[in-house]
Amino acid sequence: MPVIRAKPEPVVLSSEHRQELVGQLSQELAGRTTEGGPVIFEIPLDQRDEVDVFVVWQAWEGLRWEDRASVIVEAYRGQPTKIAQPLGVTYDEAVEQGLLPYAVEPNVRRDEEADLNRLRDAMLREGGIELPDDRRTVKLRFPNMKMAESAYHKLCEAVPEGCWSLVQSQASSSSSGW
Repeated sequence: MPVIRAKPEPVVLSSEHRQELVGQLSQELAGRTTEGGPVIFEIPLDQRDEVDVFVVWQAWEGLRWEDRASVIVEAYRGQPTKIAQPLGVTYDEAVEQGLLPYAVEPNVRRDEEADLNRLRDAMLREGGIELPDDRRTVKLRFPNMKMAESAYHKLCEAVPEGCWSLVQSQASSSSSGW
């Protein structure tokens, strides 16, 4: 079997950039939303008082996995949360790896009465992620059904004209040939 290796070109994380990332992540943890900030998922583990921390953030682009993890751990210092496993990914990496299989989506046609800005703002409040290539587009995805259902119920109350849907994406499998 051949071994196929890609040559990654990770960005060297300077101490200044590291402190910026830690500072912005710490602000988010303190409840102060930042422009282009991360979406943080804390996933409780069974039978332990620890959580897996999963941070989706475009700022991770090009950074090594270990740098991402160490930034997360440093930002959580002084927090009551005990981290079992820190994971930092960009939105595209999370989707490609199947880490966000549940989505909440509005079912509104452009010609309907719904205020699209209101829908977008509500999605951002629930953890929506602005796509890097099109900041007008917001995706609201979650690592587990419980988190997705919680956001779904909040959105149905806050913006009922959104006609929200809860969707589970299927792992892509290509059984067809060339």
